[in-house]
Amino acid sequence: THASSAVNLSAEIKVGQNADKYIRWQFGVYPDKKIQDYVNRVGQKLLESIDDPEFEFHFLVLDDTMLNAFAVPGGYVYITRGMLAYLDSEAALAGILGHEIGHVVGHHSYKKMKKSLGDTLLIFAGLGAAAAAGGGDATAAWVAATTSITQLSSAGYGRELELQADEFGMIYSYDAGYDPRAQSEFFNTLSFKQRVSGVDYHGFYATHPDTKERIIKTREKADIIASRGKPLVIKKREFLEKIKGLTYGKGNRRTGQPPPYVLELYETKKGDTFRSIAKIVTGDESMGFEIAVINAKRVADKLEPGTLLKVPVKRKAAPADNY
Repeated sequence: THASSAVNLSAEIKVGQNADKYIRWQFGVYPDKKIQDYVNRVGQKLLESIDDPEFEFHFLVLDDTMLNAFAVPGGYVYITRGMLAYLDSEAALAGILGHEIGHVVGHHSYKKMKKSLGDTLLIFAGLGAAAAAGGGDATAAWVAATTSITQLSSAGYGRELELQADEFGMIYSYDAGYDPRAQSEFFNTLSFKQRVSGVDYHGFYATHPDTKERIIKTREKADIIASRGKPLVIKKREFLEKIKGLTYGKGNRRTGQPPPYVLELYETKKGDTFRSIAKIVTGDESMGFEIAVINAKRVADKLEPGTLLKVPVKRKAAPADNY
């Protein structure tokens, strides 16, 4: 009924609001307003094609190195600075945000949490900020519930719902004028990156059959969607210009220790290799491997002159940082 769905929606929004407070506290909000505004703009652009979205959506960049993006009920969508560092176009960012919007629109996280947390979720919807600020049992319950919520949101929703959200992401991207193939290409990058280290994006494991199937399916669907024939953009250079200055590497918010690097842009010249570039920009040739990986390349790949690359550069002390 309409009344019960309205009650559900308001419970979802309440859960999202409460989880948002905890997520901001746990991961930290990335302190660059320019980058926050940019990600929010891309997210809001994707929503324009959705008739009457049930929620007001909020997009936030978290100050965390893991490669992740996730959403909690009620329209709260998060992407980490670690994930931003590995994306290489606005179209890929749109695909990832669109995927997360798909989970929210499909009520995937709320249904999964209800099944998994049962009454705890309803108690949590009523706990709110008072519990967070208070003491004792209420705070403990609040922290336990929000920890479960963020874990559930990051773990993925099973094969069917992930494929459904992938499709949503590509359709929203296409409707907003982006090339949906950028999303499937990024999944390829993720599976390569996962073989190199760990990836936390919705159970995205390179060796898992579901992941391989997901990469193939997204590629097929992206080709079908893109073939509808309207002009599409990827916006690689624009994206790189926007994330220039993004902090890179592990810092420690608790002690106020900022991450060691910021991402700058480097245009390749004839004869450049990843190792020679690393020597120029960091003084350390072994960083060539890392520079290759964040640009979705292998360290032995030949570089065309005039290619724009993201490179980590040692940061200068900046007392104005909000760390």
